[in-house]
Amino acid sequence: MAPEARAALALLAVAIGGAALAATPATPRTHSYLRIDGVLGASDDPAHLGWFDVASWSPAASTSDGRAAARLRIVGAPPPDLAAAVATRKTLHEALLQDVRASDGRLVRNVSFWRFVITGLEQARAPARSYAVTLQATHVVCDDYGPPSANGGPCASLKATQQP
Repeated sequence: MAPEARAALALLAVAIGGAALAATPATPRTHSYLRIDGVLGASDDPAHLGWFDVASWSPAASTSDGRAAARLRIVGAPPPDLAAAVATRKTLHEALLQDVRASDGRLVRNVSFWRFVITGLEQARAPARSYAVTLQATHVVCDDYGPPSANGGPCASLKATQQP
């Protein structure tokens, strides 16, 4: 095949690939925040003052006693009252995790954790100045406000089988 023909085919492939990418809707970027009753976070977002900035979160496997679990990476240094709650495995009343769309602050998801403990406070690898925790709750309510995802999203796999 002539070099000109190869170049034309390569250009055509790039154009087709670009059109396919442009036709695929992008998943909106979200930012997550966590509010824990009785524990003051350091978020400076005007709508989430006193909350924690969450770098990422995902459902984790349920515990052997049926508690729902979620793994979170929280930005900043853990406050002393959070570290104390972890050290004593204190049962806390409620935590609210919110995912909001980064572009306009619109609510995408609310996850309420009831009667929960925080375990595994440890330095996270990334982002810098963050730490990882696991919430284990007897009751979870997860509401999605965004478009449905193919696999049901995080709400589909975040379940508690233990009765509150």
